[in-house]
Amino acid sequence: MDMVRQELTDGQHVRPAAYPSFIARSYFHTSDTLRADWQAAGLPEPRVLGVEGPIWIAPGFEEKWAVPFHRSRLLDISRQVEEQESVIGMSPHMLAVGTKS
Repeated sequence: MDMVRQELTDGQHVRPAAYPSFIARSYFHTSDTLRADWQAAGLPEPRVLGVEGPIWIAPGFEEKWAVPFHRSRLLDISRQVEEQESVIGMSPHMLAVGTKS
């Protein structure tokens, strides 16, 4: 719980010694901090997208993903909300996309 509390407080993931298979030390961004870091690097405002969106928590996700018709519908839902600020944080991963002039 201490690890989760720290991740939610300051974004730092520090792997507990008791869980050697967890990812190494890392930093979790919010969409706002990802944008700020991007711009601090001298890049223009990026598009920030939720990679998986909220679909990964759909009941029976694995079974639905295995059926092409259902997979298509899940991806359609994800695409519709991938840039919706109120939903981006539900995605386990975010992606910043932009160009450098």
